[in-house]
Amino acid sequence: MPVILKDYSWSQDADWVTIQVPFADNHLRHEELFTSERLLKINKAPYYWEVLLADAIVEEESRCAILENEVVFTLRKKDEGVEWDCLEVRADRGERLHLKETFLSEHQKKLEEKAKQRAIEKDQKKRDEISKQIEREGSERKAVEDLLAESKRKELERMEKEKQTKTVPKKDTPRPKEFKKPVPIRPTKIVEEIPQIRQSATVEVSFTKRNFVTPKRESMEQDERDWIMKQAAAKKATGFVDEDLRPEERNPEWLKQKGDSFFQQGNYLGAISAYSTGIKLTKEYYSLYLNRSAAHFAMENYQRCAEDCSTALNLLDPPVESNRKARVACLARRGAALVKLGFLRQGCDELIAACKLDPQNDGLRREVEMVQRKLEECDTDSD
Repeated sequence: MPVILKDYSWSQDADWVTIQVPFADNHLRHEELFTSERLLKINKAPYYWEVLLADAIVEEESRCAILENEVVFTLRKKDEGVEWDCLEVRADRGERLHLKETFLSEHQKKLEEKAKQRAIEKDQKKRDEISKQIEREGSERKAVEDLLAESKRKELERMEKEKQTKTVPKKDTPRPKEFKKPVPIRPTKIVEEIPQIRQSATVEVSFTKRNFVTPKRESMEQDERDWIMKQAAAKKATGFVDEDLRPEERNPEWLKQKGDSFFQQGNYLGAISAYSTGIKLTKEYYSLYLNRSAAHFAMENYQRCAEDCSTALNLLDPPVESNRKARVACLARRGAALVKLGFLRQGCDELIAACKLDPQNDGLRREVEMVQRKLEECDTDSD
C-alpha cells in the first residue's frame, strides 16, 4: 500500500504561492511529478502526495524545484492580488474524487488542444515552405527563360549581320574535258560459289529487368523510375539493403551479428531489416525473433515486440536449462510490452512467470513490484 505524505507547509504573497514538501533522500524524476491548474501530485513509490488547490494557478509560469531533502512548488496565482483563505479545497472523500477526475479531464483536454494547435502550426509551416519553394522555382525558371531569350536574340542578330555582309562568290570557268583512249575490257569468267551449310546454334535472348508486373509503358516510365529511386533511398537510409549482400553474407548468423551491431549503434531500423532478412532465410532461429523484439521495443512498436517474443517462446521448446535465460528474456520483454500497451494485469503475470524462472534477478523483481503498485493505484482510484 502507498504511504500518504501529509506533512507540508505553504506561504503566499500577492501573486505567488510557495509549497514545501519534505522528501528525504529524494531521487525524483520528472515523470513522477504532476502539475495542473488545480492539482499537484508526487508519486514516488511507495510514497504518494497530492493537493487539490483551492484556487487556480497559471501552469505555464509556475515552477517546481527538486532539492536534496524537499520539493518546492512556486505557483503563480491566476487571480493576482487575491489572498487565499486555504491551500486545499475542503470536501469529503467522494467530492474530492469527483473534483480530481474533473481536474484531470480538464488537464487532458488542455493537452489535446495544445497538440492540435502544434499540428496546425506544423501544417501551416509546411504549406508556407511549399509556397516558398514554388515561388523560388518559378523565379529560377523565369531567369532561365530570360537567359534563353537573350541568347536567341543575340544569335539572330549575328546571323542577320552575316547575311548582310556575305558576298556572292564568283563562278569558276569550266575547263574543257580531256578525253582518254578507252581501254578494252576483257571478259572475266564468273565462278558461282556455293554457300556452305549453316551450322545450328542456340540464340540466347536477354530481356530488360522488369520490377513491376504490368507491361512497360513509355508514359509511365518516369513515374516508375522515381518510385524505384525512392524505395532504394528509403532502404539505404536504414543502413542495410538486402539486395547488396554478397552470397557468403546470406547467412543467418552473419545477419544476426549485423543486426546486433546496428542495434548497439542505435540504428533500430537497420537492425530490424537485418533480422528480418535472416528470418526469411530460416524461420527456426529463435535469436532473430528475440533480438528483433528488442529493436521493436526500442522504437515503441510494442505490438510487434510482443508478437516476436511469442514466436521466439514457441521455438524454445522443449523448455530445458540451456534455454532458460532466453525464455526469461522472452517473458520479461513481452510483459513489458503488454504493460506499455495498457494491459497491466496480463503484463504483470508475464513478469511474475519470468521472475519464477530467474528468482535471483533483482531487476525483474523490482519491475514486478512497480507494476503491482500501479495495479493497486488503479484499484484505489476506481474505488
